[in-house]
Amino acid sequence: MFILFKLIVILAVLFSVPNNPSAQPYYQGKTIQMIVGYSAGGGFDAYTRTIARHMGKHVPGNPSFVVENRTGAGSLIAANHLYKISKPDGLTIGHFIGGLFLGQVLDQPGIEFDARRFEYLGSPVVDHSFAFSPKPAALPASRPGARRSLQ
Repeated sequence: MFILFKLIVILAVLFSVPNNPSAQPYYQGKTIQMIVGYSAGGGFDAYTRTIARHMGKHVPGNPSFVVENRTGAGSLIAANHLYKISKPDGLTIGHFIGGLFLGQVLDQPGIEFDARRFEYLGSPVVDHSFAFSPKPAALPASRPGARRSLQ
């Protein structure tokens, strides 16, 4: 997992090197803002702060990184802010739950962004979602003589 992250960073750095070696890097002297959709101290915040701590030395120009928490609505406030207010200049990165994109497809109330206009950069973890249900034999209503009514 860590090796994959290093590979992605190395490839990103290699492909972002300008053709003219004497040109100033775009990010030199700039600050990249990372917007987190959850509160400080949580998992999303920890991932973002860890990435921000080390990412500057892997981006041409060695920009500084600042983390800002925009909590609320399951990270929807952060995603809406990123879309409506942040400039598409490469100086703002959002870290919010990816399930919001499905929410747009399903017409979830409160979504004010167009997911097709975001540029995917990557994910700090691999997530495997599952849905579970107890076996029918484990349900009380499946015992012989048990009531099946919800009353």
